[in-house]
Amino acid sequence: MNLPARRSASTITGTIEAGPRGLILRDADGIAWRMHFGEEPAPDRLDGKVSVRGKIVQPDRIDVEFCTPLYGE
Repeated sequence: MNLPARRSASTITGTIEAGPRGLILRDADGIAWRMHFGEEPAPDRLDGKVSVRGKIVQPDRIDVEFCTPLYGE
């Protein structure tokens, strides 16, 4: 089950996965979003556990404002 679109930004902690249409963010509950970085390319070497701040603009897509890896967690 995907969450509805939101107008305000959310912070989600999850794991990055490679998908056929780009990077996927999957949270601990198994909810997944395609990550959209706007006109910018996806950051290099982005994998593992991350914290993402962005707006859920579609039930399966998040527009990423900020993304940082979480090391040692």
